[in-house]
Amino acid sequence: MIESSSLPLYEVAVTAPIPGTLTYSQPEGIVEPLPVGSKVLAPLGGRLITGYVLAQLPNQAEFTGNVKPLSECLECEPFFPASLIPFFRWVADYYHHPIGEVIRTALPAGLSSVSNSAAVRAKTETVVRLCAPPSDQSATKLKQSEQKTLDIFFQHCGGSLIMPRRELTRLYAGASKALHGLAEAGLIRLEERQVLRDPFGDTLPFFDRPEILTEEQTAALSAITAAMDAGQFQPFLLHGVTGCGKTEIYLRATEHCLAQRKNVLVLVPELALSTQIEAHFYSRFGDTMAVLHSGLSAGERFDQWQRIMRQKVTIAVGARSAVFAPFANLGLVIVDEEHEAAYKQDDGLRYNGRDMAVLRARFAACPVLLGSATPSVGSFYHAEQGKYRLLTLHKRIDGQSLPSVEIVDLGKTKRPRTDWFFSEQLLTALRDNVAQGLQSLLFVNRRGYASFMLCQDCSSVVRCRNCKVSLTLHRGSERLICHYCGYSVRPDILCPECGSGSLVGLGIGSERIEAEVKRLFPQARVARLDSDTAGNRRAYMALLQQVRELEIDILVGTQMVAKGLHFPRITLVGVVWADSGLGMPDYKAAERSFQLLAQVTGRAGRGEHPGRVIIQTHQPGHYVLEAARCHEYQAMYAQEIELRAQLGYPPFGRLINLRFSGEEEQEVEAAAKAAADFLRIAAAKDTTPVDILGPAPSPLSLIKNRFRWQVLLKSGQPEQLHRLCNQLITEKKQQICRKSVRMGIDVDPENMM
Repeated sequence: MIESSSLPLYEVAVTAPIPGTLTYSQPEGIVEPLPVGSKVLAPLGGRLITGYVLAQLPNQAEFTGNVKPLSECLECEPFFPASLIPFFRWVADYYHHPIGEVIRTALPAGLSSVSNSAAVRAKTETVVRLCAPPSDQSATKLKQSEQKTLDIFFQHCGGSLIMPRRELTRLYAGASKALHGLAEAGLIRLEERQVLRDPFGDTLPFFDRPEILTEEQTAALSAITAAMDAGQFQPFLLHGVTGCGKTEIYLRATEHCLAQRKNVLVLVPELALSTQIEAHFYSRFGDTMAVLHSGLSAGERFDQWQRIMRQKVTIAVGARSAVFAPFANLGLVIVDEEHEAAYKQDDGLRYNGRDMAVLRARFAACPVLLGSATPSVGSFYHAEQGKYRLLTLHKRIDGQSLPSVEIVDLGKTKRPRTDWFFSEQLLTALRDNVAQGLQSLLFVNRRGYASFMLCQDCSSVVRCRNCKVSLTLHRGSERLICHYCGYSVRPDILCPECGSGSLVGLGIGSERIEAEVKRLFPQARVARLDSDTAGNRRAYMALLQQVRELEIDILVGTQMVAKGLHFPRITLVGVVWADSGLGMPDYKAAERSFQLLAQVTGRAGRGEHPGRVIIQTHQPGHYVLEAARCHEYQAMYAQEIELRAQLGYPPFGRLINLRFSGEEEQEVEAAAKAAADFLRIAAAKDTTPVDILGPAPSPLSLIKNRFRWQVLLKSGQPEQLHRLCNQLITEKKQQICRKSVRMGIDVDPENMM
């Protein structure tokens, strides 16, 4: 029996909403010390909860008596390396999130389950391994079925002397019983081995390695490899026009890093871009890479995580959650399309994958490469101030020119029909492109057929019963759908306000544009790419393959078509309505609109034919549209940085948004008001000015039957903002968040809706 005073003590992060970590002693019946990163079952408040061992603590006899033992070690093989723990601690502190919940977010789904039966497991199969070839004497004693089994084994094992049992029994049904006799004779052995679930399939295209780089590519690559050779943290901002060859710089830098026997982490903002980067990296590096994103099944994600932990791969490519990939020897971190808001997690642990990628590189003392044709205003400001090193690519590869851009004023331009969304200029250009056998892309930043249903009698809009948003008409599924909670009804309903049956669908969506294009160009092959038509990875890749093989003449799509796609035969891009994002109640609305327009513009003219872009708008004089027309990022940046300096918005100030939600609006409002009052009193005691804006209803004030209010904190001193949040959590949160009210802390918010 081990004395309690001699039991090892552990620092454990439990997956519960509590601050800090807890101390437990060794589980009873286990002698060996638990490794850092192992998954344990810990008693907490009368229940058992999952936890992760962060450290073994010094054993103090006087302290041990008050420490509970861990109930069980669920998985003693570590799920993450010890080198990741300082990173987890920093993330927990910065985002005011329990460290156990940070680790649960980092791990693949299923690994943090309390029940082993519910946890994702490795997939295994039984294999037949030849122990010794039968001698002449033993061969005469074999049954006919056993001899036939061996004959088939030798015919199909490919010289490896090992073969899956299911394959052998498929070839010969009698092998199932014969194997037992062969095993008893010592001729074969039945073993279990892990089978990796293939996340790639056969849909990835192959990309050749170019023989030479441009002068600009060579100069940029030299700067990056020099930082790798020095083994130092260095953030680079790679600002290059669309089609300049940024991806090839990623690949060459990766080659250099692998030659140093170090690992590479590559982040992309979303699944659509992930598949493109995956194809490039898989073409160059094959099975030496792993992928981590939401498009994988739980089992595939588990396998990929384990391959990284067991050092079976050297590269990981994935969306924002891949920033937690369990590499212990990082030599390079790459963030593609660094400006994308999709790097920000909107619930739970509200982290920014791009910012955390910079942090991981800092902890690993290695370079981080942020790439974009339209960098975020904050990142470009950091480059101007010397915090990041700016690398610029001004020219497209192979001497290709940027497309010509034409702005069409929808307020003055005549349209063939008032109910069509196409100007005469865009229709003519589409007609000419189809006639010449070239491809066209039409961009609209909304999915569905109609944005809302309007009652012609009382002018009310049909809204979701769970959210204060309009329902979107989807003709394909014949449903009115809420894009926030998923609620849906048939479109042939009566007006909820007056009972009228005179409902009409208004607004614009990708489904409606597709339908109109098919009517206008019946001879053209038209396809649509949005989350409705490409809801999974395979459907998405299959549709892109059709475009690549010239089986589609006109592609209609949402943001999924705006970035990362390289199709040399697309020569015309039409932006159906460029105004949708400019009026959003968000200080980043103009920046995001420019980025989207510049990115979709960059899809045109990437081959031997010149590109043309037509942007339709009701605001032709807006500075964002003029900057997009001239391909002038600097013009947009100069305007935005001046406005933000005047208002104290990032990068000149920092923001923390406190979000309150609950089922009773009065309780939510009261909690938000109490928090704002407390913060104003606390802020007044400090000499550093802090703006407390609100409380106010969120722009989307009701989502999924929960009312939403917010309080925005703004200051040029981030330390003061974090101090105020910590005060609120420790001194006031339990009082103000009673009953059903929840408070979320969004540090550096990307979405103010």
